[in-house]
Order: sequence, then structure tokens, then C-alpha cells
Amino acid sequence: MNTIPYTSYKAALPSETKLGLVHLNVKDLDNQINFYTQALKLTIHQQDENGAILGDTKSPLLHLHKGNYKRYHHTSGMYHFALLYPSEEELAKAIAWLGALEYPQAPTDHGMSKTTYLKDVEGNDIELYIRTLDRGDYVSVNGIIQMKYHKDGRLTDGRDPLDLQELFSTITDETEINSPLYDMTMGHVHLYGKNLDKMSQFYTEVIGFGLGVIDPRFKMGDVGLDSVQNHVLAYNAWKDTDIEAPEDALGLRYLTITLPDAVSYDALIKRLEDASVEIINKNDDTFIKDPSNVWIKLEIA
Repeated sequence: MNTIPYTSYKAALPSETKLGLVHLNVKDLDNQINFYTQALKLTIHQQDENGAILGDTKSPLLHLHKGNYKRYHHTSGMYHFALLYPSEEELAKAIAWLGALEYPQAPTDHGMSKTTYLKDVEGNDIELYIRTLDRGDYVSVNGIIQMKYHKDGRLTDGRDPLDLQELFSTITDETEINSPLYDMTMGHVHLYGKNLDKMSQFYTEVIGFGLGVIDPRFKMGDVGLDSVQNHVLAYNAWKDTDIEAPEDALGLRYLTITLPDAVSYDALIKRLEDASVEIINKNDDTFIKDPSNVWIKLEIA
């Protein structure tokens, strides 16, 4: 059994590349705004009758688009989006606040991250987390990556219950657990696809992320940027479909990759053209679709 350094990425994209706004199609805008502002403590940056942009106190993270949408279950799309918290204390406050509201959640220890999962009121999956990369790595058995490895020697499938007593030791009875959010980022987006090899090749050789892990046993792969920014995009084949969601589908409308400058943006466009990936221009915005027909907007910061 050999330990695999999970964060030894070789990325063509600059480390300043970020995930921008995640765009969601929603049916009941008011209900969704109430959930995101109350349960997740997001701030409204813009709002009109057609939608709303929400984020932390400084930066937008999520764009809700109102329409007569409905849920489809056998298409590619989003498994979940993940909000990255700036500290263990802030994650503890978020989990404690959801607990105070008695909102259903699933605190989970992934070894290299501490997290909780929940759904919004229209069924979109959400992850709230912090990275804890110093706590573990992956291991290889007979050349096949199989599971995660805690630095104290324990093996795990990455789905252990989170030690809430330890987490809550970072806050006190006087801590304002409903305080507004700050310094948040869109940590990662996890997608439903079909072919792990095609997805990995696309996101590494064409887009320019560094390959993280492909785990055929768990039907999942991921890519990242550097030793700190791991697991930026992930994809699984649990649905085993690359059927594009219809235009009237609830859930992910598109995700955004934000390049730091024109040089890195132009280099990405050239890789797309060299790979014969269709570049779609809509209303002065630039879009592509990945091998599972998930829409991605490309932009410069």
C-alpha cells in the first residue's frame, strides 16, 4: 500500500483562476431567497422580478434565475455546489446555525475536508466546507487508488461522521452564530457525467486544470489548481448519462470559470479551438459545453 500525494497538480491554468458565479434555475424565487438568506446567511447583491444575485458581504457567489422550471432526473448536470468557508470557526458557526434552525444537514468528515451537506428548498444539493489537506491523503493498493488515508494511520472511505464536539470547540456560548458571511468563495462544483476518462481529459488537457484523482471503484474523478486549491471541479458517473438537461430544467443553468487576465483567457480559447470544442457566443458572453453537455461560461476577472 502506497500513499498518493493528492495535491501534486500540474495545471496549465494559473493558480489565480477561480470559479465564478454558479447560475441556478429556480421556480419559487421568493422561497429560495428566503432559504439562502436565512439558512445560509447569504447577502442579496441584486434582485428583481426575474432573479437575484447572492453572496457574502462583499462578493457575489450565486445567481438565481426565476422561471417555470421543473426537475429532471436522468440528465447530466450538478451534483452539488460547495461554499468554501474562511476558517474552522466560520464553518462551526454555519453548522451550529443550521442546527439551531433544525434544518436537515449531514456533517461529514472527508479527511482532507470538514463539511456538511444539505439541500435547498427546491432540491439542489449544497456542500459547506473547509479544506484540511494536512489531515490525510489517498492510498494506492496494487496501483489502484482506493480510499483516503488519515495521517494518524486510519483508512477511510471519506464518509465518516464529523466530530462536532471538536468542531464546536472553536466557538463559545457568546459567539454570534448568525453573523453575516465574509471571505467566502465558490470552492468547487461537483457534476454528474458519464465517461470519467473523457471528463478528465477535457478538464486537464483542454481546460488546463491539474488531474487530482480518478477512482473507478467510486465512479468519480476531480481536478484542481495547486497544492492548496484541490478538488475545484469534480465529476461522477453515478447517473451514467451525458444527456443535456432541457432548457426548462430546475437546477444548474451553468457554472463560470473566471480567468485572471486576457493572456490566460486567450491561451484557453486556443486550447479549445485546437481540440475542436465549440465556442458559443450568447449576448456577448462566451460558453462551452463539457463532454457531458454541462454548460460553462468563460470570463476574465
